[in-house]
Amino acid sequence: MIFDPFEEIKRMQERLNRLFEEFERIGPRTIAVETFPIDVIDEGDSIKIVADLPGFNKEDIEIWVEDGDLVIKAVRKEEKEEKAENYIRRERRFGEVYRKIAIPVEVDVDKIKATYNNGILEIVLPKTEKAKKKVIKVE
Repeated sequence: MIFDPFEEIKRMQERLNRLFEEFERIGPRTIAVETFPIDVIDEGDSIKIVADLPGFNKEDIEIWVEDGDLVIKAVRKEEKEEKAENYIRRERRFGEVYRKIAIPVEVDVDKIKATYNNGILEIVLPKTEKAKKKVIKVE
């Protein structure tokens, strides 16, 4: 049997088409976890993480450290209902955002501080003495 690269490409394309058809069939029933933008800033003695989480209450946000990663998870559960004489209006919003960030240096987990104000989450991870940069003077 002779290897035909064009036949192999054709088979691969057919498999991809079947895969995309399967995704279309599953469609909107799947639940996707959204992500959110972050900044990771090295401030010398600490690492500062700034995350955009508009529309959440601080009670909806969970932060933890596991296996050298900082994990941020926020869950939104909101229901609004308005009633008047001729109408009833009810709206629901549910959603979850999740982000796992590799911590680039060793940090003091017991001294991590987090603040949340106007949709901006700031987390300060103090570096351990071992992780701090030491400048050596050349003589």
